[in-house]
Amino acid sequence: MQHIYYELNVLTKAVQFKNLSAAAIHVGLSQPQLSRIIAKIEDELKVILLDRSAKRKSGWTTIAFQLALLFEKSSKRLEVELAHLSQNQVVAEIKIGTLEGLSSFAMSTTKHCFDQIGISKIFIDIYDLNELEAHFLSGRLDLIFTSKSPGRQKFKYFSELGFQVLEKIQTNKNYSVLSTFESGRASKKDLDGFKHVLVSNSLALRQQWFKEVGGVGYLPTEAKKGKSKEHEPVYMIGSEILNPVLWSQINSGLPD
Repeated sequence: MQHIYYELNVLTKAVQFKNLSAAAIHVGLSQPQLSRIIAKIEDELKVILLDRSAKRKSGWTTIAFQLALLFEKSSKRLEVELAHLSQNQVVAEIKIGTLEGLSSFAMSTTKHCFDQIGISKIFIDIYDLNELEAHFLSGRLDLIFTSKSPGRQKFKYFSELGFQVLEKIQTNKNYSVLSTFESGRASKKDLDGFKHVLVSNSLALRQQWFKEVGGVGYLPTEAKKGKSKEHEPVYMIGSEILNPVLWSQINSGLPD
């Protein structure tokens, strides 16, 4: 069942809304994405979760609600047991993902986990925003540092760390310089007028390009503590597999 943990977690959130289209809006997935997830569960467990007799707005079957309730109860029981175990057990390792511009937050948290919590091994990987969200939602990362909350669902382990300013650079109009996330959102109209388009998931590379060649695009400044309505907030978000005690210990190491 572990290989469809993410899909069952999505189902638990989705059945709170009356049909697939309403659920897709609130869980932060497109309707085709959500439909594929539901179909995967149906195929794996040989059950029917959607009444597809109504073409436009398929409703949930009774077994969908029963399965979601069973998974939710099992998850809560596991969470309680993990919290109990964590009182006397040190977590051996965790996996952290971060945007390149938030690596300072990731490093300070890592040092706190080593020195104060006693975690012996930590993996830190840098991703662009799309990759970060995908890896976190699929359960491959325990902790992320990001400028956007993945999807639209509310996360149990969620801390706002501060804010980040997006500085617009306009030093050479021949080049549009984009992150892979920005490139995915850019339309053909946005790129009209540029002779060349540079796309890279490396913030350091884009910074160096702006410095040596120039271009048009955005660079995030170093993240700062506090809140700002004018600028992008930055977050630390923990996986639901983390236990409350560990999350509390990690949070205690955040800068004031």
